[in-house]
Order: sequence, then C-alpha cells, then structure tokens
Amino acid sequence: MNSRTPVIGGRRSVQRWISAALIVFGVVMVASLTLQAFSSQRLLEHGYWTELLESVSADHAARVRRGEAASLPAVGIVRSWYVENGRNPSNAPDYFAALPLGHYSSEGWGDIVETDDSFHALVVDLPPGRLVTIVDIGELEDQQNLDSLLSGIWALLLIALIAGVIAWLHVNFVRPVRDLAERMRNIDPGTPGARLPTTYGREEIAVIAQASNAHLERVERFIERERSLLDQASHEFRTPIAVIAGAVDVLKQIALPDASKPALGRIEHAVEDLSETMVALLYLAREASPDGEPVDVTVLHELLPRLARDHEHLVRDKPARLRVGDVEPTFVAAPEAMVRIAVSNLIRNAIENTAAGHVELTLAGGVVCVADSGSGFDPVEAARRYRDSLRSSAPVRGQGLGLFLIGRICDRFGWKLAIEPAAAGGTRATLDVSASVFVP
Repeated sequence: MNSRTPVIGGRRSVQRWISAALIVFGVVMVASLTLQAFSSQRLLEHGYWTELLESVSADHAARVRRGEAASLPAVGIVRSWYVENGRNPSNAPDYFAALPLGHYSSEGWGDIVETDDSFHALVVDLPPGRLVTIVDIGELEDQQNLDSLLSGIWALLLIALIAGVIAWLHVNFVRPVRDLAERMRNIDPGTPGARLPTTYGREEIAVIAQASNAHLERVERFIERERSLLDQASHEFRTPIAVIAGAVDVLKQIALPDASKPALGRIEHAVEDLSETMVALLYLAREASPDGEPVDVTVLHELLPRLARDHEHLVRDKPARLRVGDVEPTFVAAPEAMVRIAVSNLIRNAIENTAAGHVELTLAGGVVCVADSGSGFDPVEAARRYRDSLRSSAPVRGQGLGLFLIGRICDRFGWKLAIEPAAAGGTRATLDVSASVFVP
C-alpha cells in the first residue's frame, strides 16, 4: 500500500497573509512616527529662525541708535543685549560677551560655549559695541523631545499589539484548525463511529467540526451499504461459480466426444478467470490497514512459467507461440492472485493483438516484461486507456476490467506499468514490481 500524505504546495495560509499585512502596517506606522520625529527636529533647525533674528536684530539696533538700549527686552522668548566695550550687561549670560560676530545656535549652527540653554543667537556689529539678539527655543525643544518620546512609546505599543494579534490568531484559529486537520487525518475509515470533537472554543471551528461529522456520518452509511452489497454479491457469485467448477470436474470424469473438450476447456478457464477477478475485486474493495497487512509472498520466477502454460490454449489456433525468456529469481511481497491477474491481463492483451509471431515473458530487476513480435496493439491508445483507468474509480465503459484492475493493483502496491513500441516491432509492456521485491 502506498502511504499518501496530502502535500500543499504554492499556497499560503490566511494567518500568514494577515500577519504579513499587520507587519507591513506596523512598519509603515513606525516609519511615519520616525519621520514625524525627524520633521519636528528639522523645525528647530529651520532657516526661519535666521530671518526672524535678522529682522528683530535690525529693529533692536534702531532702538540702540536712538539711545533706547535700556528698553531692549531682557526676558521672554526674544531677548537682546547691547555689549559695549566688552562689558556684558548684568542680566545677560556671561558667554555672550566673548562671542564674535555671526549666527549661533545650540542646535549646531556654529561653535559656542557649552551650555544647557537652547537658543538661536545673532551677534551684529553696532559701534562702539555689539548687539546680541537670541530666540529662546527651550520650551519648543522640550516639547519636541516629549513628542519623540511619545512616538517611541507608541511604536513599541504598536509592535507589541501586532505581536499580540498574531499570537492570538495562532492560538485561537491556526492551532485549532491544525488540530482539527490532524484529528481528521488520524480517523481510521475502518473504525465505525469515529468522529471529531465539537468542543472547540471558537464557534467557527466548532461549526467546521460539526459539518465534518455530518459528512463522516453520510460516508459511513454509504460505505456500510456498499460493503453489505459487496458481501452479498460475493456470496451470490461464489455459489454459481463453485457449482460450475464442480460440474466441469464431473464432466472431465465422463468420456465425452473430442469435439466437446475445447469447449469444456474454455469453460474451465473462464471459471478460473472469473474466480480470480472476484478475489481481486474483493481484495481491492477493502481499505488497506494503516498498520500493514499480513505479508503474502509470491515466488514470481515460478509463477511466470505457470501463467505461460495456462495461456497456451489461446495461441493454438494461430501461427504464434508463447514462450518464457530469461527469468531471475524474484520474491514479491504481494498476494499471488494480484500478481497473477496483472500479468495475465498483459499476456492476454498481447496474444489477442498478435496474429502471428510470438509473445515472450521475461523477468529482470523486479520488472516483468511482456513483448510480442506481431502487429501488437496501439501503445498510445493502450497508455491512454491505462491513464483513464487510474483516474477513474470504476471501469471505463466499453474497455472491460483488464486495465482497470491493473491500474488499481499498481496503485495499491506502488507498482508501475509502461506500454511502448518494441524495437523489433509489436508492443512491449513492462510491469515494475520492484516496490514489493524483497530478499527472503
């Protein structure tokens, strides 16, 4: 049996899409907050302050020239001092007395004595002294620092919120869905009444579990009906087959005319084929056990010569012969009935489509080869029919059970069938059973 695990490729879960969207949103918001912080910093360094200082300084210089130096504002946001002959006014900071002419700023416009004050300053020449004008930006800088701190806090809160939402999605949706899928996968079709729990905390998950249980209920009833029908049918078919087989054995003990012996032989072979088909259908209808099945060993190198002898009657009335070529010792872990049905169908197909020549059976490397030297059958059409049989759960109308049974048997044991033109003419069919070959 091939263990099949569903593989989902090229798809992303809803949780990943939502998480990606939240992360992108968070990155955009953090970038916006960072940009806002830098923008407020640029406001403190804007050229507007230079123009303001030059305008205010010109106004205050006019006052000094009119002899109104005492009226210069010494407190507030905008302040001015007139420094005459290097003597700093009593209400002016000492470091302004030694400043050369030019623009100065605590934000890095020029070199200045270290101070905790935040300001923009302009020193102009106003003989016999100098005029110092400043704009105090301390409150504005404090507000900017507070805004930057709040932006950082908001960014951290946003990151924590996004991480919390992603974790919440995983705990409340992703984990329950995966748990539901795992429980669904572990349900044994052969165990009646196996159901999914409906005690999930999220209503959406519980609804899915309830719908799945309803589906399992319908499937279980359907399988039970099919199994009952199959058991009944097998019983009804076995009885007439056994009666016919017994009648054939009785007739073989009676002295019959020679002309009736071929017909009796055909009846006997038809009964054998029908019995094998019934065995195969019943075997394939059962669900393979996940714990494995009892291993039946088929001695393949001994079976092929017997199959050749069993089918010799099909070539008696045509200029063709059935022969066995090189056969390697091979042991296969599969019921002999399954191997017999698969190989017998290939032999019959080759014989039926070969008017003259030979049909040869060989075995090498776990591969059974049935090759005919006659006209053979159309390999393209045969391959198409085989692919159709693999995709279909029932025989394709008009094609019989042959390729359908081979397809199901190969699917059950992991074998491979290939049909191709033979190099010398005819057709070459290979059945690769190496997946079941073992060394005793």
